[in-house]
Amino acid sequence: MFTRKLFTLTAVAGLSLSLAACGDDSGNSDATATETTVVTSDDATTEETTTAEETTDSGVATETQTAVSDADATADRDIVFDAIDLVMAEHADGIIIDIDREDDTEAYEIDVVVGEEVLELDVDTAAGEVRESDRDNDDAEDVRRAQEATVTISDAITQALEAHPDGVVDEASLEDEDGRLEWQIDLDDVERNDLTEFTVLAN
Repeated sequence: MFTRKLFTLTAVAGLSLSLAACGDDSGNSDATATETTVVTSDDATTEETTTAEETTDSGVATETQTAVSDADATADRDIVFDAIDLVMAEHADGIIIDIDREDDTEAYEIDVVVGEEVLELDVDTAAGEVRESDRDNDDAEDVRRAQEATVTISDAITQALEAHPDGVVDEASLEDEDGRLEWQIDLDDVERNDLTEFTVLAN
C-alpha cells in the first residue's frame, strides 16, 4: 500500500514538473517572439522616418538652390534684353539694327526694321513702355543690312557679355566695315565708364 502511494506521488510530481517546464518554455518562446516583433517594428519605423527626413531635406535644398540660381540669373541679366523683349513683343517680325542706352537710365533709343520701314522707338524698361518717335521709309541701306544679317542683335550682345561678364551694354549697331557686315557693341563698366568695343560678324 505504501509502495503504491509512493509511486503515485512520484508520477504526479513528475507530471507537474513536466507541465511546469512546458509552461516555462512556452512563456519564453512568446516573450522572445514578442521582443523580436518590437525590434523589427522599431527598425522599420526608424528607416521610414530617416528616409522621409532625408527626402524632405533634399527637396528643400533643391528648391532653395533653384530659387537662388534663378535670382542670380535675373540679377546678372543686362536690362538691354528687357528693352529688346519689349520691342519684339510689339514688332514680332522686326529686326533691331541699333540700340543706344540713355546715360544712367533704363531707357533706350532703338531702331527696328519692319518690312521696308525703319521705326525709331523710345523704350523705357522701368515703365515697360515703347513709344514710336519716328518712321523712315526711305532708308534702303538699313533695310538691306537687316535682311542680310543672320546673327541677331541679342545673340551678338550675348557673345559680348560672355567675353566681358562685368560689362554693361551702352550701344550696339549693325554696320558695314571693310566689306563685312558686323555688330559693333560698346560696353561700359559698372561705373558707366567706357570699357571696350566688341565686334561680332553678323553673317
